[in-house]
Amino acid sequence: MKFKIPAEGGEDEINMAPMIDMVFLLLIFFMVASHMSKMDRTPVELPVADKSKVPERAHGRQLITIRSHDQTGEEVDVIMNLKPVQVEEIAPYVSKLLSEDPKAEVYLRADRYAKHKHVKKVMAACAEGGVVNVIFATFESGN
Repeated sequence: MKFKIPAEGGEDEINMAPMIDMVFLLLIFFMVASHMSKMDRTPVELPVADKSKVPERAHGRQLITIRSHDQTGEEVDVIMNLKPVQVEEIAPYVSKLLSEDPKAEVYLRADRYAKHKHVKKVMAACAEGGVVNVIFATFESGN
């Protein structure tokens, strides 16, 4: 079977609509994905520590944030997976997390104004759930 090529070149056009749609879908996907990775960080004022170090492997840790309402630190919000949670909900969640990944660890970000009693409750809940390794987020001092 031979193909016949029109002498005048024909009017073959490429339909660009599907490609343009795909480009817009990819653009929206990457914009949302980059925004979600930044949303993981609830804004808090971290404490400053002289001996703070950047952890070697912080990726894959369960992030728990303790955010103070004001500078008195009496009222706090505990945030896990971008949702406010009660301290009582932490132990069952980390227990489930450990059953899925026995090497799971917790990354705890506490506001510098949060009272230690709130941090202690969260740490106790993590221990009750079976987590033995907790990293505390701090800023490194200039000294």
